[in-house]
Amino acid sequence: MNAALIRKAAALPARQLHLMGAGLLLIVAAALWLYALRAPLAALRAVRAEQAQLELLGSDPRLLAAQLAVLGTDNDALVKRLGATPAQPPAQLLVRLVGELGALAQAQGVTLHGVSPAPDEMVLAFTQAGFDADVSGPYANLLAWMSAIERAQPNLAIAGFEMRPAETPGQVVMKIRIAAFRPQESTP
Repeated sequence: MNAALIRKAAALPARQLHLMGAGLLLIVAAALWLYALRAPLAALRAVRAEQAQLELLGSDPRLLAAQLAVLGTDNDALVKRLGATPAQPPAQLLVRLVGELGALAQAQGVTLHGVSPAPDEMVLAFTQAGFDADVSGPYANLLAWMSAIERAQPNLAIAGFEMRPAETPGQVVMKIRIAAFRPQESTP
């Protein structure tokens, strides 16, 4: 240390030196708590709580069997809601979806001119099967049809569309891409 600083520190009363030392120790203790101990202690508490929960659940096999049964029924309900069964091949699913698109178009007063399959794409954990549909009708009916498509099944979405006015007044021609998502098949 510098000799001048030592002389100045020696000239201070002992009480002030003790207060400065205690303040320095408090600052070091607070920094140690904030930066070094708090996060690991919180993680340790979370691990112990999770371990206690696992020990509680793991001790009763009937509880595990009940949870497994609930998960099985939830899975079956989701499969029915999505309209995909493991035995049903993707081609049959696509044919059924095209039929559903036609029924929705007829219900909304939209003319469906044609549907052609689009190439499959991988999106995160899903396979996106698409359709390119050519439709025409009044603008409000087209919007209602698009909304009905997205409400029809949770795995259907509008991926994109292009609109232009039709030759008939009050009509709109639309080319729309409809995406049907299905989980990627896992390979062992």
